[in-house]
Amino acid sequence: MKRTFPLIVIAAAIVGYLGGRTSRPASQRLVVGHVNDLSLVEKAFAQAGQPEAVRFGYGSSRDPSLAPDAPPPTHWDINEVNRAHAQMAARAAKAATEAGSGSSQAFGGGPVHLQTRNFSMYMLYRTHRERPVLSLTKVNSVWDDAEQHAGVYDFYVFTGGTGEMIVGGKIANERNLHDKDGLIPGEYRGQPIVGGQTFKVKTGDWLLIPPNTPHQPKPDVGGFSYMIMKINVGMYPWALVR
Repeated sequence: MKRTFPLIVIAAAIVGYLGGRTSRPASQRLVVGHVNDLSLVEKAFAQAGQPEAVRFGYGSSRDPSLAPDAPPPTHWDINEVNRAHAQMAARAAKAATEAGSGSSQAFGGGPVHLQTRNFSMYMLYRTHRERPVLSLTKVNSVWDDAEQHAGVYDFYVFTGGTGEMIVGGKIANERNLHDKDGLIPGEYRGQPIVGGQTFKVKTGDWLLIPPNTPHQPKPDVGGFSYMIMKINVGMYPWALVR
């Protein structure tokens, strides 16, 4: 009897467990995708036969806002974008004739200025440079340094001009980016890119650059402009993103 008692206890536990599993209401997944990596939160699941009191389980006054700094619906007219390209090109052309300028090919402007904790959007113009200058990482070059951001996607929509984007590979002469407060983790600069892929870009093209991927702009004569969206993957605080 002493030998069979433990077996009886184990068998009873198994029967009880199976009974509980079969009697429990079946759950119904409301959203598919990213299930294997467990990225869906508990509220993405609901019991079968129960209507949603709050759409998708979000928006309840009991929960914090998912996007407290979200911008309002915003529309940019293509004429505004075209004007911005022309204005930035004119600024770049003027700067090229002024003493002490020319250390960067990048000029900001235009109607797009957004930053939230999840993403930012803005416009840049990159001018073509004929004579080499010392880059940020002290490389003598006609091009600005390549960039690499460990914590963000870069999504480009080209809004004017033509040129090349070198993407992937490795950055030679790589350095951590610094500012007045010191080293900026996850932000790297340097050139040239070794082993990258060259994309010919023109007005209307889109380009997605994954996190931690080197990329370097090489504008043609006349330069190019683009809207860039930086999408934070949450690896480090947004204040570090450059």
